Order: sequence, then C-alpha cells, then structure tokens
Amino acid sequence: MQDSTSEISQVKHSLTKNRSEHLGKDVWSDFVIPRFFNRVQLISTMPIRLEGGRGSGKTMLLRYLSYHSQFSADRTNIPDNAADSIGLYWKADTQFLRIMQKRGLTDDDWSPVFDHYLNLRLGLEVLSSIKLISESSYKAVDKGALETVNFEGVLDFGFESSDFNGVLREINSRIRKTDTIIQNISGISSLEKLPVSFLHYLVDAVKDQVPGLESTVFSVYIDEYENLLNYQQRIINTRIKHSEPPLIFNIAIKLNGMSETQTLSEERLENRADYTIVNLDSEIKRSGFDDFVSEIFLKKLSEASPTIAKELKIDLNSCSNPESLDYRFSAEYKNHCREIVDGIFPGRSHQDLADEIFETPRYYKKLCSEIERALTLRHSQLSAEDFILQKNRKASIVCSSLLYRKTLDPDQVKLELIKLENNTENKFTNKTAWEHNNFIGCYLRIIRAHKSGSTFYSGFDVYSALSGGNVRHFLELCKTAFSLLDDSTLIESFIIDRGLQHIAAKSTSEELVKEVARFTPLGTQLSNFVKALGRIFQLCQDKETQSETEVTHFGIKEDESTLTEDDDKFFKEAEKWGVLQAIESTKNKSSASAAIYDYVLNPVYSPFFLISYRKGRKIEIEASTLRQMYLLGEAAVTAEVRKKLRLSTVDDSYIQPKQATLL
Repeated sequence: MQDSTSEISQVKHSLTKNRSEHLGKDVWSDFVIPRFFNRVQLISTMPIRLEGGRGSGKTMLLRYLSYHSQFSADRTNIPDNAADSIGLYWKADTQFLRIMQKRGLTDDDWSPVFDHYLNLRLGLEVLSSIKLISESSYKAVDKGALETVNFEGVLDFGFESSDFNGVLREINSRIRKTDTIIQNISGISSLEKLPVSFLHYLVDAVKDQVPGLESTVFSVYIDEYENLLNYQQRIINTRIKHSEPPLIFNIAIKLNGMSETQTLSEERLENRADYTIVNLDSEIKRSGFDDFVSEIFLKKLSEASPTIAKELKIDLNSCSNPESLDYRFSAEYKNHCREIVDGIFPGRSHQDLADEIFETPRYYKKLCSEIERALTLRHSQLSAEDFILQKNRKASIVCSSLLYRKTLDPDQVKLELIKLENNTENKFTNKTAWEHNNFIGCYLRIIRAHKSGSTFYSGFDVYSALSGGNVRHFLELCKTAFSLLDDSTLIESFIIDRGLQHIAAKSTSEELVKEVARFTPLGTQLSNFVKALGRIFQLCQDKETQSETEVTHFGIKEDESTLTEDDDKFFKEAEKWGVLQAIESTKNKSSASAAIYDYVLNPVYSPFFLISYRKGRKIEIEASTLRQMYLLGEAAVTAEVRKKLRLSTVDDSYIQPKQATLL
C-alpha cells in the first residue's frame, strides 16, 4: 500500500484527540458505543453513580447521553421517543468552584451562593436543550412552539420578562453577574439567590407548554464530582437523595472519589437505596477491552484517512449504532478488526524474542557471559557451549538463570536439555515448565543494559495489556508510535515497526511516570511510591536465579507497625488515580481496609522500569516499608529492605540510570 505523508499526518492528528474535551460537546460522530451499552441501564429514574478510573470513558459516555449528542446535527434519523429522556451535562469548573470558600466567609455562607449558581447553570441547560432540540431533525418538537412559551412564573423570581428568549437572555446575564460577584466577593451578601424551586419550575413549565415533551425526564449528569468541595458535594447529594421525575441527578466519579455522603439534612446517601453504581472499568473488561479499543483506534484511523480505511477494508459505521451491538459481538466482526490492528501493530512470540537474543551480538554475548559466570560460580567443568542450543533457543536463554540455582546441579540441567533435544519428557516443557515460567524474566535480564534495541513492548496485544484497561493510555501509546514515523517517507505497507513500537512504549511510559507527581493532593507521595516500587520489581527481576519471576504486584505484610489512617488514605488515592489496582487477597485477613487487598502496579509504567507488564508473582512488603516508600521514594529501598525481600545484591548500577527528568 502506498501512503502519502498527508495521510500519515492526518492519522497522527486524529490520535492527538484522545480526550473527550478535544472533541466538543457533540460527540455523536466520534463515539464508539461501549459493548455493555444495552446490558447496563444508563438512563433511569433511579440516580446513577458512574465510577471508573482515568481514561475509562466517563466523560465521553456522559457527553454522548447529553442532548448535544442525542439531538446532534449529524444525526439525521432521531427516534420518536428520543425526548423521553433529555441529558443535561455539567462539568464542574474546578478552579472557579474552589474560590467559593473562605475569604472571610464560612461554608454555610457559601452554600446558598453555590446552590444559586448551580440553579442558573442547569436552568440554562434546560432551555438550551429545548432550543437545540427544536432546531434538530427531531420531528416531535417544532421550533415555532418556543415562540408561544410564557414562563410567567419566573416573574415571581424577579425576572423582567417571561418569554422563552427573554428568560434565556436573563439567565445568561445573571450567570455573568454572579461570576463577577464571586470573583470579587464584594456584593455577595446582596446577591439575589435563586432557590432550587426555580429549576423545578422551568422543568415543569417546559413539559406543560412545549408539545412533544409531556413525558420528558431531564437527567442531570454531573462530571468530576470528586473535584467539588465537601459542602458542594452535600448540596449535590441532597439533590440525588430527593431525585424524582421529571428531574434526576446523576454523577460521574473516580474510584474512591466520594469522600462525602452527608446531605444538607441528617440523612446520608446510601448505595442501592439512593443510587445505582455502574463501574465502567468492570463493564469494559467484562465486555472485552481488546475488542473495544481496536474499534476506537480503527474508527479514528478510518475517519482520518478514508484511503487507508478503504485499502484495509475498515467499515465501522456500526460502532455508533446501538442496534448493531449484536453484530459487533460476532466472531466474524471481531476477528476482522483484530486482523487489521495486528497487521498495523505486529507483535512477537517468545520464539521471536529468543531469536532476537541469538541474532543480536550484544545480547548473545551477554547470554554467553551469564552462563559462563554461573558455571564458574558452581565450579562446573561444563562450558557455555554445552548450554547454547540453536534449535532450542528459549531453553538456552532460561539456562542463564537455572544454572545459578543452588538446588540444581549443572549436569542435571544439561541432562534435561538433552531430553528436550531428543523430544522426550523433560522439565523445560513438561508440568515443571522451566521455559514458560522463566523465559520472560531471563529475556529482560539479558537485554536490560541495552533495552532500547529490544522489541519486547510491541504488538497490539501488548499495547492493550500495557493500557491496563485505560482507553486513554492505549491511544497515547498509539499516538507516540505514529509520531515516530517520518512524514516524508512513503511506506509500502501500513505497519509500525516492532522496534519503533518498543521505543514508543518506553517514551509514553516515561511521560506517564512524570505525570504521577501532578495527581493532587498526594502527587509527590504517589510519584515516590511508583519509583520505589518499580525499583523493587526491577531488583526482583534481576535476580540471577529468577526464583520469583515477573513480579508485578505485592501484598501488605503488617509488622509491628500496622497500617494507619494515612496509609489507608494513600492506597485509596493510588487506586483513585489508577497508579495501583486493588485485587482482593485470598490470604490476608487483616481488619485494615488496605491490607485485605493485593496491589498491581499499573502496567503502563512497566516500560519505564523495563519490567514485565503481565500479572506474575507477588511479594509481601511490610507496612512500615511501604510507608517509607511513599515518603522517601527510592531511598527507602535500603540494603536492609533488599535483604528482607531477598532482592538482588549484585552490582546493578546499570539497571536504571538516574532519571533527572523525573525529579
């Protein structure tokens, strides 16, 4: 396939738009409907708490459910029942809302100001939604109907006019005046504050006076709820608690983001009784993350370059149609998408990696030297050549660690190699599985000194695994890989070289490790912890014996220093920001909430540390050590800690150069 530089440039540009904020409020043409869409009730008279990690698609989904997308100008055939539910999307302006505190006023003083501001903003959304719907292709609401609407009740709230456009103008005017007063604080006591009854009046009046909206329920979707101040959350909680048609309040929130369950009364929000929880991470995983991100990538690719889409036979019109979900679950469709993305992002097998070791001089030299060193330490008379088998390269690479194990005699390892060569029962490939269990660890240990020349982090399946269920991380990896392509070069086939993919993964990982420090309010501690934990996993995987292969997660071992409230808060923040993923431990019966889980490091950080991205074995780390890790960073990985964890004690200065850019 001949591909022009302009085509590559278009693709690169499309991949930079990996956040919903880059697409605007109307995402109808960009949205890939999640595969769980028909299984989960996202539109209901029961409030919904939509939770998920960063990059799980919360904002994109809410914008799709809002009137901007459901009544999009790009949607030519809108169902007759589309107005049964009208979504109102509101994302909290964190910087603005956070100035509604202190400055000589208490939370009790600020509460009616925020309530007033919220009523204005949502009132504006109600009227704006009706106006847009009347201008859309939706036939049930006529534009002329708005000319006869008379909101005479707003006169009781101090409005000067009651016609539709007059009320719309005055709401906008009041928002501007409120913005100014809040910024300057002067005059805030004399601000005429609108009660929530104003919003309810607008909703009822619209239903009564606009033909076609008699049965409408307005669903308010509040995004990034966790960024609201506590008193602001209490106001939203009250509205959730008392939601009923025709006005339902819903929130989108990061995991562990709800710090406040209190309402304005003595009541608290109660799960199941007051709202339904929809966990996007779980739903996406359950419905197939690989399939979902392959569609998202191919949709961006096809829209950026119709020529490439035609040559690759990409047809993803069904992605935006809820009625096509059954087809998207078919093996034929999934296999077709997978075949295309595998072709663009070719991967490599374990055999390919073994060939890389044997065919790259510096890697092959390292393999031989490790075997020779092990034989010398074991006082064996055998030579490295006795363990280098061209026809069984994976087994030879695994020998570079087996020979260090004191429980294994080199002659015994050699005997098992002979059995392997003769295709008889052997410990390399039978249930002992020396090859399967140790190959990746041995491979990483050999390439560590020259990691940039590897192809380890390549392949669509690897990019998907590195993403850890985060759509944004997957697109970041793809964007970086494409950014490394030379625009001036014509490529014969639309394929990203494996080596280029590996470099892109390392580059993306480094940027995302830097990003951790910006996760408020515990960014510094989270950054310290990631570096310390990555260092420990490096040392685990650099042990000559590879006795604990591909260590990527840990359990908490409570010592004389039990977990504190601050420790618990730290681990919840790590989950909230996706730095760690909690999985329930089958062994730890601690009463401390954090200690009942094992924790997996986000795999997207793996390339930075050159460790495995797969969920391998775990190690137990004492609570006191973990505390020092988030307080001190890599400095917490002392000689004593290494000894306790039985980590590598060899000179590992080459393992991870000091990253000045990450300080």
